[in-house]
Order: sequence, then structure tokens, then C-alpha cells
Amino acid sequence: MKLPVEESEFIPRDILDIARWIRAGNPAAAVRFVDAFKSSVELLSRMPKIGRARPDLGAPETRSWRVNGFRNHLIFYESLPDRVRLLRVLHGARDLQAELGR
Repeated sequence: MKLPVEESEFIPRDILDIARWIRAGNPAAAVRFVDAFKSSVELLSRMPKIGRARPDLGAPETRSWRVNGFRNHLIFYESLPDRVRLLRVLHGARDLQAELGR
């Protein structure tokens, strides 16, 4: 069963910021990143429990999943009974607790 996906207000900005950063070094990779993000979200909508539970970030309901082909970029989300709620898309080297606490 495919669940609807809800995006937080951070998602569009996160995707744009990451794509711009990648594009500076490799424009084709930036396009691949956006496509890979969409593909990863599609997978999460079909299998929302596939991601890793992240109680280490202080929010036991938060999960993470790597953007396909971009192993350093993580999608943080919540798997709810009626939808998948995307919280952030962040590079794994960032201060994840601080970013998710915003």
C-alpha cells in the first residue's frame, strides 16, 4: 500500500540547497540527486518502515533513509499510520540533532 507523502516546510529549501551545492562541482550530478530524492521518497511511501529508527537524535519516531546513490545525504521522516511525513534532507556530516531540533 502506498501512503501519501507530506513535506515539512524545510524540504524544498533542503533539496534546493543540496542541488545547488552539488551543481557547483557537477551539474549532471545535481539533476541525478533530485531524481534520486524523488525515487527514494517513492520507495518510502511504499515501505515506510524501511528506514533506520533514530532514537539517537532524541526523537524515537524519526527514521532516516539514504538518498539512493548519494550515501551521504539522508532523508529524515516519520512513518505515521496514514502518511509519511518528510522532515529534512541533510548531509550526514552536519550536526543532525541541532538541524532536526529547528
